[in-house]
Amino acid sequence: MEINVRAPLGRFGSLPYCAYITKHYLERMGYKVTVSSEYQEGKVNVLIDETLHSILYERKAELWWTDTPCMIPNHYHDLKKHLDKGLFKLHYVTSEFMVKHCNELGIPVNGYVYRLMDPVLFNYAYVNENKEYDLIIIGNKCMCDRKRIALARNVVLKNNIKSVFITNGFIPSRPYIYKIGFGRCSSEKKAILLNKSRFLLWLSKCEGFGMPPLEAMICGCVPIYTDCPAHNEFTYGIKIPVKDKIKVGCYGVRIYSYVIDEKEAEEIILNALSMSKEEYVNLAEECIERAIEIHNETLNKFRDMIERI
Repeated sequence: MEINVRAPLGRFGSLPYCAYITKHYLERMGYKVTVSSEYQEGKVNVLIDETLHSILYERKAELWWTDTPCMIPNHYHDLKKHLDKGLFKLHYVTSEFMVKHCNELGIPVNGYVYRLMDPVLFNYAYVNENKEYDLIIIGNKCMCDRKRIALARNVVLKNNIKSVFITNGFIPSRPYIYKIGFGRCSSEKKAILLNKSRFLLWLSKCEGFGMPPLEAMICGCVPIYTDCPAHNEFTYGIKIPVKDKIKVGCYGVRIYSYVIDEKEAEEIILNALSMSKEEYVNLAEECIERAIEIHNETLNKFRDMIERI
């Protein structure tokens, strides 16, 4: 069987990144694999994309493995009209939350499989006790600031926290901040920076999965994260409570956005930074163990998903 991994290439973000990681694991399973933004006749196409937009733009594939940041169609979107065209044979999503979300929207789904991790990360699966940075923040600064890059920036600047930003958002030049452009950071460099950072600050308003927390965990970097779907299914670390869930406009549709108290979030971050070294090392070691366990379970589920095509 020859497989084409179909994904939106030529843009920053997690989807092309996940496509090439998927290619790696498929090749390890013995398949001949290409990666393309288009459907390829004569091959088994595996789509890695956003669920809602894939329906609206009728992105065909034999297997859909889709994600979405809690997107909700607008009133004029007729999902059934598009789905009746037989866009896929099997549809898997990236979390238990996504199964529930698709069911609520009337989108057929066969199950969920978390995303697979970049094999480079496993070279840094240890607790580096000589951390260079207190926080690392990773995320694209989009139109609705879904990753809350602005809030992370404000907390860092207000408290002079030694931090790494991997983002395209505006970050003022400060001696205690190291910034690298989102989309310009190699897998190796990202893994090194995660391993050198005490905490990943993950303030995302909503995710269908969310790669950075799991990547941080495998590199011995503890996530400080918003306690909302789908982060809370697999992330291990320090939670920021969610106060409410609202609907906002973004990406040409609507999304659920999970609200946090910004002052409370800042207090939780500062408390984490005051953690003792012994307590921190124990927590970081638990993060690594949990991440490896999740990866092994995911790899088995991934094999089962592929074998069903």
